[in-house]
Amino acid sequence: MSELEVKNLAYSYKKRKVLEDICLEISAGQFIGILGPNGSGKTTLLNNINRWLKPQKGMIFIEGQNIEHMSTKILAQNVATVPQETSLDLGFTVEEVVMMGRNPYLRTFERESSEDLAVVESCMKSVGIWELKDRLIGELSGGEKQRVLIARALAQQPKVLLLDEPISHLDINYKWEILELLRKLSRNLEIIVIAALHDINLASIFCDKLVLLKNGKIFKVGSPHEVLTEENLKEVFNVNLKIRTGSYGRPIITFPQPVEKLQKAREFNGIHVVCGGGAGEKVLHYLQGKGYKISAGVLNVGDTDWKAAKELGIDVVEDPPFSPISEEKAKVNRYCIDKADAVVLCNIPFGYGNLKNLITLKDAVLEGNKKTFVLDETPIEQRDYTNGLAEKIYRQILTKAVIFRSFDELLDFF
Repeated sequence: MSELEVKNLAYSYKKRKVLEDICLEISAGQFIGILGPNGSGKTTLLNNINRWLKPQKGMIFIEGQNIEHMSTKILAQNVATVPQETSLDLGFTVEEVVMMGRNPYLRTFERESSEDLAVVESCMKSVGIWELKDRLIGELSGGEKQRVLIARALAQQPKVLLLDEPISHLDINYKWEILELLRKLSRNLEIIVIAALHDINLASIFCDKLVLLKNGKIFKVGSPHEVLTEENLKEVFNVNLKIRTGSYGRPIITFPQPVEKLQKAREFNGIHVVCGGGAGEKVLHYLQGKGYKISAGVLNVGDTDWKAAKELGIDVVEDPPFSPISEEKAKVNRYCIDKADAVVLCNIPFGYGNLKNLITLKDAVLEGNKKTFVLDETPIEQRDYTNGLAEKIYRQILTKAVIFRSFDELLDFF
């Protein structure tokens, strides 16, 4: 039996049909992404599943039980929601906010039991915020707050977890962390996780199945490979997109730049810059000024290039100050490289701390046809502090790259 079944669901707002003939069957342990243009019904579908809205037609079953016949408390023990906009009293501690998720199990004025405390501790540990339990909500970053809201929802011990645009206001580092967390939770806790998402590429990487909506109807349901085709996306989003397979074996889309908006036609628009130590500062400023869509990384927080990227509003893959590049951030960096149309490798020195940047770029270049540009102003032998390891990897990259011997050559090209 499917854990969650939506049968012939329809919902209208006044006379406007928002959802029509929605049918879904979802098993426990799956992470489902809902995609579609604005107004296609993503949020409305979530709000019918959690019964915040009442459908005009159709039924929703959880483990064979019609949610319409569930009491409010029983429903809250089955379905938990992390809404898009959540107002939190900044004076609450993290633990107090997560404890709110136990309300469906408490009678009026009943105090929390040792079991409630144990559940809350387990939920906080599962999302990596136990050490923040005494911190005030107002002191947290955006990514930390989102983890708190997920922990609060998990404290309801639901069979279905719904999230409405959970990563929309986060930078690339936190987006990756939150979606990776949701995938692990769906599998480890064997719950259904359903998230309305705008980032198609991240949905492709992390979700088990995708639901593509168009005008309130399901246009396609299936694996990322089945749903994310150029034909499907053209039909639903009315835009020409290119699909290729990324490093995770999942489809990745790229957005062609309209030629009429450019001074001259470009082969590419999105550029990922591998830099550090100030070597990329002028490159970032120049490419941003020319209208390219730029990302950069991995950079340590506080690095000169990190500061420049932040000032320019560029997406940065970042690690803590003075720390070597982590495996997790190397994966995020590879995602950014795969997503970009081209990569620029700046004239930076390499030690063991940032060697993963070079390895990640080498893997991407040798595995695909990524357009790669190398700013090679100083001989690599003078910039290699890894006993020749960086030089060996660097020269592999050069075999597939366009080489600029000076910044002026780069200016002439771009």
